[in-house]
Amino acid sequence: MGKKYFLIVTCVIALGVFFSFNIIANRNANGPGYSDSIEELDMNNFHAKLNGSEGKREAIYKTLYGLLSQGHYSPKEIDDMFSEKVFNDFLERMDYGKSFFLQSDIDKFQAYKYQIDDEIEKGESDFFQTVHTTYTKRSKEAEEAFKSFVKTVFDFTKDEEIELDGKKLSWAKNKTELRERWLKNLKYRVLSRYNELLKDEKNKGKSKKELQEEAFTSVKKSTEYYYRRMKKFGEKEQFAFYLNAITLAFDPHTTYLAPKDKKRFDEEMSGTFFGIGAVLSMKENICEISQIISGAPCWKQGSLKVGDGILKVAQGIEEPKDVVGWDLEDIVNIIRGKKGTEVRLTVKHLDGSQEIIPIIRDKVEVEQTFAKSIIIKEKNNKIGLISLPSFYANFNDFDGRRSSTDMKKEIEKLKGEGVDGIIIDLRNNGGGSLGDVVDIAGYFIEDGPVVQVRSRGRRPQVMPDRDPSVLYNGPLAILINSNSASASEILAAAMQDYKRAIILGSTSFGKGTVQRIVNLDDYFQGNKENLPLGNLKITTQKFYRVNGGSTQLKGVEPDISIPSTFEFLDLGERKDDNAMEWDQIAKADYDSYDLDYSKLIAKSKARIKADKKFNLILKSAKQLKEQRDNNRYSLNLPKYQNQLLQAEKDSKAYEKLQKSGAKLTLANISAVEKVVQKDTIEKRKNNDWKKILEKDPYITEAVNVLNDWISTLPRELTVK
Repeated sequence: MGKKYFLIVTCVIALGVFFSFNIIANRNANGPGYSDSIEELDMNNFHAKLNGSEGKREAIYKTLYGLLSQGHYSPKEIDDMFSEKVFNDFLERMDYGKSFFLQSDIDKFQAYKYQIDDEIEKGESDFFQTVHTTYTKRSKEAEEAFKSFVKTVFDFTKDEEIELDGKKLSWAKNKTELRERWLKNLKYRVLSRYNELLKDEKNKGKSKKELQEEAFTSVKKSTEYYYRRMKKFGEKEQFAFYLNAITLAFDPHTTYLAPKDKKRFDEEMSGTFFGIGAVLSMKENICEISQIISGAPCWKQGSLKVGDGILKVAQGIEEPKDVVGWDLEDIVNIIRGKKGTEVRLTVKHLDGSQEIIPIIRDKVEVEQTFAKSIIIKEKNNKIGLISLPSFYANFNDFDGRRSSTDMKKEIEKLKGEGVDGIIIDLRNNGGGSLGDVVDIAGYFIEDGPVVQVRSRGRRPQVMPDRDPSVLYNGPLAILINSNSASASEILAAAMQDYKRAIILGSTSFGKGTVQRIVNLDDYFQGNKENLPLGNLKITTQKFYRVNGGSTQLKGVEPDISIPSTFEFLDLGERKDDNAMEWDQIAKADYDSYDLDYSKLIAKSKARIKADKKFNLILKSAKQLKEQRDNNRYSLNLPKYQNQLLQAEKDSKAYEKLQKSGAKLTLANISAVEKVVQKDTIEKRKNNDWKKILEKDPYITEAVNVLNDWISTLPRELTVK
């Protein structure tokens, strides 16, 4: 999942209200989704009993510790190994770029490396206090050093390099070495801004000196803002970071929410905002795009991609602000704005190229987040495509929209149009309601188990489809990718185990766990003056496929693997050291369909191997892997430009290839066509969607596979 800080809960931009609070609260931006589990957290016998004279930190410690040890699905032993993990993670969170602490500071902290477990049990926080005090001191020194750099004239002809991966850096031996690191970092940022100004047509006629001064002024302003923001990142905020270092040592989805963050989250989830429609998270010190909301302004614009890092934000043509190192709350605030206004994001794509992306803010149109379908006409066949962005359900409104009901309607519409096959697109679907995914799976199979759920210390429980009727019995393909998680993985895995559908794409995220949000106040018995204590999102259950294997960690491997930009990167749950392990339980009692997909898979693999688009994607994936492994940049202007140029060439080559070749022939279902002919706004939205789909190589290959199925396999399925 990467390093997701607790402020992730504040970062759904213009999402709108289409699920209940519970679903959003338990979604992680990189793909893990919430599921309405079949059991509540059984903590009736636990209450943190204190002596009444405790302080707030001790109250939080004791309550948090009790909930984690007694309520977590797989509690950790709070020992020296745990202490070491928290120690390392907290220091990395506080200073990933190794820009503040000296080696002597780290040496001083070492005294606490194996004492954190003892402090947790005693409710003490000496380690945290020592780190906080030192961090405050070093950040003030860094700000003073920056002020002394303001008249520096940089030489961009010198042959220097900078390493941007904090994990590859050592702690500075002394203040002189740290000062040099600060200066080099400042030079890199000025160089980056200077290069942008050189490429901007409106700056033609300006001298290099003028542009360098302009670049320095721009970086100076953003750095001054950065230090002003750092002063807001006080003791309470840092303590919440520390508590998350403790909770995340249990697993990547168990997090502490301070009272103000939960309050802000509730407020933001209850209203509609104008923004760009993306989910953001922090990875190291860069704000990263974790999810693009279907139908949102950035989705329509088309250039912003999952994994892009936001370097700068500008209001229209105004001077951009460098947001590297900012916290999520501040970045969200400047990305939001009035409907119809423009925000310009300077992003760094995964391939290393940089791009300025203009996006017009708008209200996210909620309809675009629901299930919808369209018809693809290929080789005299009609293939129905259903896009399902999430497994939504409104638990607070009995008559509210549910993904299962909407999916049923879309399937019935497609059947009414006489489609020969159906594709379900679950790419970037982060999950949602467990009940709904069970119902949806039931539309394609006779009665039988869909998923198994196990709570701590209990036998697995089977969630079955109890309806023997089958809504759709024809050829079925499901598209997944590395951001398909939780409920998406349940549906894909069930269809794969039943041999009911062909799964295409890349290995899914690998989140096979369920979380609950609990209020610490409900489990606290002590001095009420310490309230509120905050909330805990805690992992309480685990999913298993009907074949007995967990969806956790390994995810769902597609029947047909299609190259993706992330092909060689360690993504999803697998990349987190604290991820819960994969395991296996007994197989459920089910009968699979009597289908042999081997010939379809072989034909698809041959097509993919010969496809120019997929070959270029594979090439880009290899280059991306090299770029990720080598995060060093030259501070020599010509060399720096060459580094960026190659990445930009590759990116443009793919865009050109993407626009070439035959387009899919798309047709609206009758009900939609009647609406778009009468409503110009709906027509525009519909056309935007078609433009996205008609050149999508993954959908094209899914269509090819279904065409092969239709011509070679029986359409009427029988169970073995």
